[in-house]
Amino acid sequence: MNLHPLLEPGWVNAILPELILSVVGMLLILVDAFAPRAKGVLAPIALLGLIGASWVERLMDVGGRFFGGTYEISPITHIFDLVFLLTGMLVTLFAREYLDRENIEGGDFYALILWGTVGMMMMAKGLDLLIIILGLELLSVCIFVLLGYHRKLPIANEASLKYFLMGAFATGFVLYGTALFYGATQSTNLTVMARWFQTADGANPLLTIAFVLLMAGFGFKLALAPFHPWAPDVYQGSPTPVAAWLSVAPKAATLIALARIFWAMSPILPHTSWMKMVAALAVLSMIVGNAVAIVQRDLKRMLAYSGIAHVGYMTIAMLTVRDDSIAAVAVYAVVYALMNVGAFGVVSMLAKNQNDPQTLDDIAGLGFRRPFYGLALAICMFSLSGLPPTAGFISKFYIFKTAVESGHTTVALIGILTSIVSVYYYLRVVYFLYMKEPAAGAVVEPVGGVFAAGALAISMIGILLIGILPTPLFRVAGEAARMMLQP
Repeated sequence: MNLHPLLEPGWVNAILPELILSVVGMLLILVDAFAPRAKGVLAPIALLGLIGASWVERLMDVGGRFFGGTYEISPITHIFDLVFLLTGMLVTLFAREYLDRENIEGGDFYALILWGTVGMMMMAKGLDLLIIILGLELLSVCIFVLLGYHRKLPIANEASLKYFLMGAFATGFVLYGTALFYGATQSTNLTVMARWFQTADGANPLLTIAFVLLMAGFGFKLALAPFHPWAPDVYQGSPTPVAAWLSVAPKAATLIALARIFWAMSPILPHTSWMKMVAALAVLSMIVGNAVAIVQRDLKRMLAYSGIAHVGYMTIAMLTVRDDSIAAVAVYAVVYALMNVGAFGVVSMLAKNQNDPQTLDDIAGLGFRRPFYGLALAICMFSLSGLPPTAGFISKFYIFKTAVESGHTTVALIGILTSIVSVYYYLRVVYFLYMKEPAAGAVVEPVGGVFAAGALAISMIGILLIGILPTPLFRVAGEAARMMLQP
């Protein structure tokens, strides 16, 4: 069998970041197995692997399509890869001290983070539905294990089982939808499908069923309403650094994969009502996410419901596939990684029984007892609510501006109104930080060291820097999106 046509020149460089992460993940397993007392080197090795992959990704001048046109390297994939790697670095920094405190640190934890990142890179770069599904399944297997990593906690085992069972159904929907699209188009390659859709019949019920199945499967991964009920329970039960990773990186990978699929279908979309369905999912997510988050006192559940709303915001940008909408999603993914992982990071440092919820009462007066941690959480809350001059304001403005320019004014208005509602529960966290006294004998002190402090510093600096100087990120994301949409 001659594989040469599928191995174009430069293919090794094209997958070099993935190779680095895969090899470092195997190295972590071996170090943990043969040097079990060397726990202190596991997180630094994982960080070096992530930094090395980022360095290669940043300096990579290779571009084009590889492996028979199924794998694309382009500026937009560089941006999303850096989002995945940045999220992995922040989560590794927070996890180092969390795992040590809970006495469960192992090389397999960091290896699963690295291998999950490889799966997300495959999803971002895949130009074939099968490549996207392979990346999705690699990511899902890592998530299943990570959710139940705190094996002695019943709540963690429950979270892992819930995600596994519902994830299996979601994967079935994606595979069935892919099979139907293949039956109609005779291909799973998105470029070939794009040519087929130029003359396709939008009234074909087979295509509508296939689209509904795909959106159901990807809607689960994104936690879009009404596919969201797993998210609050899973976030609450999982180790907090894992919840931080799950809340950001897999969603960014799913969004860029959906953007590619929507691009392939763009010739037929004006002749169907498919995007009205997507708009309904976005509106429902924004309303449900923000409305239910208001009544939450558990910080992880509140962030889970707010994450549902934020995915709704990002989804409205993709109702029309154009360069500005893809750029807006890319910018939002970068900003969301900084502010949401930072917020979860502070929660991960609250030293209490992990079977018990981390509530608002646990952070009462934290802003004065631990000024640095209180300031970090406050900045993350300001950014999540979309208040200037934070990056959250800039990213939300870009999303809503894109939606209005694309003609989706009503959906954008709903997004703005629900975003205003969200200010209440985000600022309630700040109120507890600085204006609420802790109950007598119920003080929960955060336990963090150099690793966690470094991660919080990165989050705060990134949030404020992008909020004050957003132009470079806008320019890079805009140019990358234009190149992605070129024929």
